[in-house]
Amino acid sequence: MKSHTNKILESIKQALTEHLPKGGKALLFGSQARGDARIDSDWDILIILDKEKLEPEDYDKVSFPLTMLGWDLGARINPIMYTMKEWAASCITPFYKNVEQEGIELV
Repeated sequence: MKSHTNKILESIKQALTEHLPKGGKALLFGSQARGDARIDSDWDILIILDKEKLEPEDYDKVSFPLTMLGWDLGARINPIMYTMKEWAASCITPFYKNVEQEGIELV
């Protein structure tokens, strides 16, 4: 199972390298980042883009390729996108604090 997990992680990193715009950031969080994932656990990816506002094409160009990759690999990949400003504004939320504590930077 470890080799399949490693294959998925490397594939996610490769897809992010290809699709994440310059200045963007991506972090793995949740059970996969903590190391307590089960065989059916999903892959939670926080994507932070360096722009004023998210546009529909951002989802098409960044989020959707990750979802398609998950389909190809038989894994549930759940990208969540924020702008840097939106992410900074969420600093008081439990979600932000969890990602800051357990998140693993992917690119």
